[in-house]
Amino acid sequence: MMLRLIRLSALVGAAVLSLLAGVPAAAESGSPPAGRAVYEKWCAPCHDPGINHPGTHALMAKYQGTKPAVLLDRTDLPPDIVKHFVRHGISVMPQFRKTEITDAELDALAAYLSRNTK
Repeated sequence: MMLRLIRLSALVGAAVLSLLAGVPAAAESGSPPAGRAVYEKWCAPCHDPGINHPGTHALMAKYQGTKPAVLLDRTDLPPDIVKHFVRHGISVMPQFRKTEITDAELDALAAYLSRNTK
C-alpha cells in the first residue's frame, strides 16, 4: 500500500512538472528571455527571417524595403502597438486571445519586440 502511494505521488508530481514546463517561468517578470520565449512560440513561425514565413513575406511586400520586414529588426515598435496587433490582429494575422497569450506574456513580448525602438 505504501509503495502504491509513493508511486502515485511520483506520477502526480511528474504530471504537474510536465504541465508547468510549457509555461515560460519568467513571463511574469517581463524580462527579455520571457518575451523571447513568447515570440518563439507564437510569432516566429510567421515572423522569423525569410520569405517562407508568411508574416515576414507580407511585410516585405507592404514596406518594399522602407522598413525591415523582420520584426526582430524593427526599431519602430512601441509596446502599445505590439499589444494592439496581437490582441486585434491585422490583415491575415489572427488576433490572440488571453487564453493563448496572457496579459503578462503579452507585456513581456511587447517589451522584447520594442527593445530596439528609438
